[in-house]
Amino acid sequence: RQEDRIGLIAFGSRAYIQVPFTRDLSAAQELLNSIRPGMAGPKTALGDAVGLAIHTFERSDVTQRMLIILTDGSDTASKMTPLNAAAIAAQNDVRIFTIGIGNPDALGEERVDFEVLQEMAKRASGRFFTPEDQESLLQVYKEIDSAVPRKTKTLSYRPERSIPHWPAGFACMVILLGYFILMTMSKIGGRHV
Repeated sequence: RQEDRIGLIAFGSRAYIQVPFTRDLSAAQELLNSIRPGMAGPKTALGDAVGLAIHTFERSDVTQRMLIILTDGSDTASKMTPLNAAAIAAQNDVRIFTIGIGNPDALGEERVDFEVLQEMAKRASGRFFTPEDQESLLQVYKEIDSAVPRKTKTLSYRPERSIPHWPAGFACMVILLGYFILMTMSKIGGRHV
């Protein structure tokens, strides 16, 4: 979505704004590519990341508020639970789409809590996804794109006066001028005879 403003929050033991809202998608892509697993800490502060996103939306003039959460871990470090954060997001017109990647049966930091991710999406009028591979992840992003149509402002100009009468008036003037010239010529020609 080339005209959208996007931002990026990296979260681990804490949540950080990696990319503030921008339309410069190439710069955002470079900063996204610079993210490495564990660089924000070994834990998962999912609820705090949602809280930071809400705060970021509130400080901006973004009207269409959509949050896509891609995570491979359950919340282990947040001060605010992910479900409370999702409820607050809903109150602030932020739609949440959650994408869980990982094993829900694993233990500790390796575990993904699909139930919490599903409930977060439900509370914030979004959807929950569990892609199996990179190709299905791309399909998830296409589904999110179609689920949230782009809001665009359209400017159009409509003249207050009707302009079709101008060509008609010009044609009438040409006819009258031609008639005047013919009348003048016939009067001049009549005197010489």
